[in-house]
Amino acid sequence: MKKFRQFINVLKDAFKGMWRNKAMAIASTVSIAAMLILFGMVFLSVLNVNSLVYQTTGKIDKVIFYLNDDIKEDRINELISEIAEHENVKNISYVSKEEAKEQYRESLEGKGYVLDSLKRNVFPASLVVVMDSLEESETIIDDIKDEDGIESYNFHGDIINKMLSVERGIKILGLGIVSILVFVSVVIINNTIKIAVSNRKREISIMKYLGATNSYIRGPFLIEGCLFGVFGACISYFAIYKGYGIIYDKFMIELMKMDLFILNPKFINIDIFIMFLAIGVCVGYLGSLFSTKKFLDV
Repeated sequence: MKKFRQFINVLKDAFKGMWRNKAMAIASTVSIAAMLILFGMVFLSVLNVNSLVYQTTGKIDKVIFYLNDDIKEDRINELISEIAEHENVKNISYVSKEEAKEQYRESLEGKGYVLDSLKRNVFPASLVVVMDSLEESETIIDDIKDEDGIESYNFHGDIINKMLSVERGIKILGLGIVSILVFVSVVIINNTIKIAVSNRKREISIMKYLGATNSYIRGPFLIEGCLFGVFGACISYFAIYKGYGIIYDKFMIELMKMDLFILNPKFINIDIFIMFLAIGVCVGYLGSLFSTKKFLDV
């Protein structure tokens, strides 16, 4: 019971310290919140990119070669025969210009009438080649892309490589900025506690004279730093939850049309909050700890 009362007193002192230095307390809390928001953005971005890469991996066995409008039927048959010579070809299908137009019309879900205003069919004919492996798909692209009659090609493997590059960029840039913000947060909290110590210098000297233990003197300041982390975690969790929900609603419909999905906002649950809380409290505690190292000399 005695220890509980001591803890309550320490907690009260921590809140009093925050109230005395409201401006610095707000700055400390905001710095931790900003750091955690950016961390959350990086964390969710990496998870979503990994998820999209995994979903797209099942589609990289398909290469679409778009044909020139003036290509002859004999040349189309030659290309089909040439592609069929490659090993591990599962299927080759020819999609005419009219079929391509109708496929796109169906993808518009009831708004296909917009295509009726086109004076000519702008959709190219194509050869859709399904392969057994990514490596074989890349081999076919190298062999066929420059052949006469081939206008261009579409390959999901290129998209995956770009997505992986984006993921690496997010990790490097995001974690770099997060590290800087962690340092800034620790410095701000460090200065906040130093100001609190300076304001209570006489009081601390009296407490030491009366026999107060080091842990008792440090307690309110360490708790104060932890509270900065708690408040920062709450703010950042709310911001990430609401912000991600808006992004999800905006992009999910378009992604579903491509048979792709990103993480549901329900993923941002109590586990994510606990992670934010742990990081915030650790940063706040470290910032306070560095300052309180000098307490015993006052």
